[in-house]
Amino acid sequence: MSSQPNQMQTTNNPSRRQALNACEACRKRKTKCDERKPACARCTRLGLECMYIETVAAKKNLSIEELTGTLKRMDEKLDVLTAFAQQNDGHHQAPTTGLASSPGNGHFAAFSPLNLGGTGLVQNASTPFLDTGRVLEELSLSQRHSTAPQHLLTWPCSTLSMSEPDLQYPMELEIKRPRLSRSITPPRCFEAGTPVGDDSWLSRLSLSQVSLLTQSYFQHFHPSCLILNESLFYSLVLSNAVQTNFAPNYNSCTVLLVCSLGSIVAHYSGHEEWSSGNEQDIGLGFFNLANDMFRDLEGGNWESVQCLLLMGLFYSAKLRVYDAWQANHKACCTVSILVPLQRALEAQHCQLFWIAYLQESQILAEFDFPASGLGKLASSMPLPVIPGAGTDPRHAQYQFFFLALISMRKLLNRILFHLYSRDHTENATNGEPTHIDKPATFMSVSSSVIFELDRQLEEWRTCLPQGLEFLSYSEAQLAEDPQLDQTHRSTDERLRGHLQARYFAAKSIIHRPYIYKTLHHDTTASISDADAAGARTAVGSALMSVVASGILQEPLVLLLHPINSCRSLFACELQLTFVLRSDSCQFVLPSSWEIAGETRKAISGLVAEMSPTAFRDGEILNLLAS
Repeated sequence: MSSQPNQMQTTNNPSRRQALNACEACRKRKTKCDERKPACARCTRLGLECMYIETVAAKKNLSIEELTGTLKRMDEKLDVLTAFAQQNDGHHQAPTTGLASSPGNGHFAAFSPLNLGGTGLVQNASTPFLDTGRVLEELSLSQRHSTAPQHLLTWPCSTLSMSEPDLQYPMELEIKRPRLSRSITPPRCFEAGTPVGDDSWLSRLSLSQVSLLTQSYFQHFHPSCLILNESLFYSLVLSNAVQTNFAPNYNSCTVLLVCSLGSIVAHYSGHEEWSSGNEQDIGLGFFNLANDMFRDLEGGNWESVQCLLLMGLFYSAKLRVYDAWQANHKACCTVSILVPLQRALEAQHCQLFWIAYLQESQILAEFDFPASGLGKLASSMPLPVIPGAGTDPRHAQYQFFFLALISMRKLLNRILFHLYSRDHTENATNGEPTHIDKPATFMSVSSSVIFELDRQLEEWRTCLPQGLEFLSYSEAQLAEDPQLDQTHRSTDERLRGHLQARYFAAKSIIHRPYIYKTLHHDTTASISDADAAGARTAVGSALMSVVASGILQEPLVLLLHPINSCRSLFACELQLTFVLRSDSCQFVLPSSWEIAGETRKAISGLVAEMSPTAFRDGEILNLLAS
């Protein structure tokens, strides 16, 4: 695998970079500039004065080298500062938070995807946060953590008692779902004259219809999940599929999967003729034709990875969690095999690695399915950089969004590892896992660790590029009275909203120990100002995560991870329910808190048909309210 600097030089358009950010000396000589500051490599080598003129274009375009350098410095600094926070707090042996591992003479591995696997420096035992084993475990999301909303039901303030097996109801419900229909019934616009079970309708697709479906996919799903190269798709993949009349090959399979997802977008954009029955069947004809084709094509190659990730995206839109996990898990396992075999990892392959990693992580955040282990390779993977990204502002925006998601995923995994990992809270007497939500665990969480994780979250937010940035959390944001309004959101609004939802969800999880302390405080003692503020932040951020996710504006199936949005709503509603039942905790209620219940009512019909987990969540809320 080539080093990251080499990759950067080969994956960016030289002329474009020179026109934007080259120094004056390199501009005059019309030579390639590496844009390093305060002096580029050429000026340093020749002893020239290196000066950069800040242009309007330069202000708007952050170089890839600057971006990756910032991310790397952030990650390394976060590790060191968190270690210092733990040492200053004096808890060198806090097993419940997982902060006090003792690596001995392990090797340092920077907590950054830019680290390409060097041996690094010998690690000092006094800096446990720089342990290679800890870094790898942080990157690989543990399947045993307790942030999923049903674990809130184990709190003493809950009037509903559920055992550990009972808490596994999301897994049990999902794996027992009936299989998705294998029907290849065409959309309504092709039903006339098509015998049942006949796939001849595919040959009657007009170019304008194919264009509508593919454009719908690339306008909605593609910006937030860059599985395909759009220009390559239109110039090679689509043209080959059409010219061969959808002969069984990877190109045809890919186009059919894109059309299945595009059908969902088209249907909710007013083109209802792309439905073949009820809402659950939209796109199913295209998808099943692709699935049948893929069974004969599947192999250990990157084309199969692309198809599997597209299948996972379709299952996710249908709220088919177990099916989505299976497709993404298989994609992750295939990537785990392919990466070590590559002599030089191409930019698109790197992209697929991180997409597979993120898609799997989103499922494991809510469901205890087995992890593929792909995260263990993340510390040796470069950040994804698509060739020529700087030449297209639209594509560059998508890429920056993707980089922000990767960085947020690492931070979320870190939060889970240090505050909620059940693998690190075992009973010392019998080796059995101790539930993370037990009072002794929540009460012992270090405030300095919470503060440091929150500081890291804010640093992530401040590093977001122009167009994706947003304000930090404040209680004033809740006073804007959000409304249920099914209106179209622009691509930029959807991308920014998704990052906001991740940010608010992370902030709520970080501050969850405070709402726990507030709900269970001794009535004879007063609540500290810090605990009260933390409790308000936990509940307020949970509500803001729901608002920012887009669930108030868009159909549920068009959200990036619809089941995660449903579960975030459930987590918010549970905390609101607990607060409403406690007279002494009413001060925690955020403004416009009623919007959570209105959202539940708005999605209840679709949830009853498409998600047994979310439907069961609603039943639990009704039991708590009775």
